[in-house]
Amino acid sequence: MNTHHIKTNLINAINQTSNPVLLMEISKLIDINLDDKQVIKLNKKQIDEIKLAIKEIENGEFLTHAAAKKEMNKWLKD
Repeated sequence: MNTHHIKTNLINAINQTSNPVLLMEISKLIDINLDDKQVIKLNKKQIDEIKLAIKEIENGEFLTHAAAKKEMNKWLKD
C-alpha cells in the first residue's frame, strides 16, 4: 500500500465519522492540536542528570524491576 492510498483511506475514515472523541484522539495522534502541547524546558543540571542516566543504561548499570523490588524489600526488613 503506497503513501497516497494510506492518506486517502485516512481522510475517508475521518470524513465518515462524527465521533468527537475519536476525532480528538486522531488529532492528538497526528499532532495537529498544538494547543494541548506543553513544552518543558530543562535546566543544565536536569540535562546532565538525564545524560548520566542514559550512559548508565548503556553501560548496563541499572536494576531490573524484580531486582529493585528485592533490594527494596531488604531495606524494609532492616
